[in-house]
Amino acid sequence: MVRLRFISLALGSTFLVKSPWISVLFWVAIVRDVRFPIFAIIGLVIADGVAWVLGVDEQVKRGGALRNNAIFASLAVAWLTTASGQSLEIQLAVEVCAALAASLIAAALTRILRDSILPPLGWGFYIVAGVLFALFSTWTQSALVATVDWPRPTDALSWVQSFFRSLGMMLFLPKVEVGVLVFIAILLWSRMMLFSGIIGWVCGVGIGLLFEQMGLYYLWLLGAHNYFLAAMLLASVLFLPDRSLAFIAVLAGVTASVISAYFQRVLPGSSYAFLPVPAAFTVWLGVGALLVSHKAELARRNLSSNVPPELAWWNASYLSERFGHGEPLLTVPVAGPVQITQGFDGSLSHVGRWRHALDFQRPVNAATTIWEAPVYAPGAGYVEAVRSDVPDNALGTSNFAEMWGNYVIIRLDAGGWALLGHLRQGSITVSSGVHLTHGAYIGLAGNSGRSPAPHLHMHAQLGPTISAPTRAFRLANFLSAAEDRPGDFLEWHAAMTPPGGMIVCGAQFNARVHDATTTMAPGTTVWRVESSGRIPRPFGRYETGAVVRVRIFIDEYGRHVFRSAGDGALVTSTDPDAWRVIETRELACPLLKLMAMSTPCVPYAAFPGMTWREPLPLPPHGPMAWWELLTAPYRSTPFAYLASTCISVPDDENKTLEIESKTLVPARSLPVKVTVRVERLRGPVQVDAQFESGNLSFSLFSFEPGMPFERRDKRRG
Repeated sequence: MVRLRFISLALGSTFLVKSPWISVLFWVAIVRDVRFPIFAIIGLVIADGVAWVLGVDEQVKRGGALRNNAIFASLAVAWLTTASGQSLEIQLAVEVCAALAASLIAAALTRILRDSILPPLGWGFYIVAGVLFALFSTWTQSALVATVDWPRPTDALSWVQSFFRSLGMMLFLPKVEVGVLVFIAILLWSRMMLFSGIIGWVCGVGIGLLFEQMGLYYLWLLGAHNYFLAAMLLASVLFLPDRSLAFIAVLAGVTASVISAYFQRVLPGSSYAFLPVPAAFTVWLGVGALLVSHKAELARRNLSSNVPPELAWWNASYLSERFGHGEPLLTVPVAGPVQITQGFDGSLSHVGRWRHALDFQRPVNAATTIWEAPVYAPGAGYVEAVRSDVPDNALGTSNFAEMWGNYVIIRLDAGGWALLGHLRQGSITVSSGVHLTHGAYIGLAGNSGRSPAPHLHMHAQLGPTISAPTRAFRLANFLSAAEDRPGDFLEWHAAMTPPGGMIVCGAQFNARVHDATTTMAPGTTVWRVESSGRIPRPFGRYETGAVVRVRIFIDEYGRHVFRSAGDGALVTSTDPDAWRVIETRELACPLLKLMAMSTPCVPYAAFPGMTWREPLPLPPHGPMAWWELLTAPYRSTPFAYLASTCISVPDDENKTLEIESKTLVPARSLPVKVTVRVERLRGPVQVDAQFESGNLSFSLFSFEPGMPFERRDKRRG
């Protein structure tokens, strides 16, 4: 059974379809000629043999680079010998040589491009197929006559048929029924991939028609699969299908069509224009152009190749929603409450190249000013530069000759640089080259440089020099006070850019909360269910008295994994500031869903009454999930939010951490409120969910400690 799944996936992964069940459709498509699946399987075996002999690392091998090239080189030989009249022995000999050569070329290119931004694609197959078509030109002509009966479209029906034929051309079988199966497989895997491919196909064909009107001889129909492939890869697979999807797909389709026309004009009679070579060149050009662009919103790399692009976009955007788009995370550099007297794009001095900065002062009603307040490192890193000899100003005056006065520049371990300015003269205790831990003492707040009143200036910057422009950053792990209650710091923020006027305070670590969330022991838990009223379908699987088993183990990255057999898994991490749910894997278990909703994040600084907000860590589910994922990049608020409140924390009398979470926007399919209780060592012990017309509770019935790491049977792969 496992071997059949592996064989099925080997062909589907060529089209970036990572579902073995959907990949079966591609094998069904090539069964139209029985030689095609036989040759493909032989190519697969040869590729695995080459990988084993060369010792190709497991990641590359599983990535399919050798397999994809060998399989498609084998399909190319199957097509080439369709009407050659050669014996099966000769056909197999050519096929073995082609698969072997394609595998070796793919292995070499994978190694060469290992540190490059360019994907290896199918160049082993392209080169081998092109050489074969040129060497055996008579076979090629016979195959074209026998298989490519493709009249020029004249009406709507023939245009649709031509579209499906071009999809079949990717499998060397330009037949409508083959193209329909390819269409269905891509549709089932990803609507985004199909949508972007169709846009590219239409635009590429449009360029072909335009060239035709200009009198340029161009067989645009035989190369139309290039337009589809280039657009699909660039707009949905290699890059996340963001709002720029249509724009990138249009450019990809047009570029592939132009390159295909160029090949046909420069190399008349060459088969490279009909292989996916124009698509490959288009992808390389597109990758280079998009990655050198300084507009991060134009395209983001897709680093999740094993899930549909829609889900990859959701996962990446979910993390960005929580922590930003890669901005540095800096903590409040002084103890006690401070007010942001000037934020980003401030009206006084935070403008132009220095617009990303925060100024800290004590609140107006505070008993003291920030003068001589201890200043601490907002992040770990090496001291890049120090200035400590600038005199402090008298109140109301500024030293305009020295912009930042006395300052410290830190080269952050996480990347980038941070500057702390206007420090008191002679108070800085660190020197260049010294490594600072997060929170290390630096000096005292002062009033040096362009500072008419004591305050502390902090910004992140793009370089190590004092004149480097600033960059956006986020303040991390802090509390904020309401404007009408400046003394009550009740709202916790994991990472955000505070606006001017906000009163903030660094969050204080609570060891007992940390222990309750990080000491969960691996093992097997058994939960008892209690249900009453009407429970929505996504959560209404169990009746009262049912039993649910969940296995807890530690993965290779040190993260806790909660797994329910056949119902997905929940992955959590112990970050420096909080315990978080960071990943859900095909989650169908109601208990794990409720855990994710109740504790998407537990700050170590939690205390009774503290509140915080987090985006719902569950992707869209249900019959309309495909539509929600498809339209999510174009919605202004694609994520639902949860409001969490700490009810109690462990102390000498109470051993339980209790968190309550509510959905900010009510939805019938989601609970109104979820409460979870967490104990040291055992982790979650009680989960209660309240729906509009029902209640669902899970109580820990037994816990059996187990091995920390999951052990898999090697015979199962």
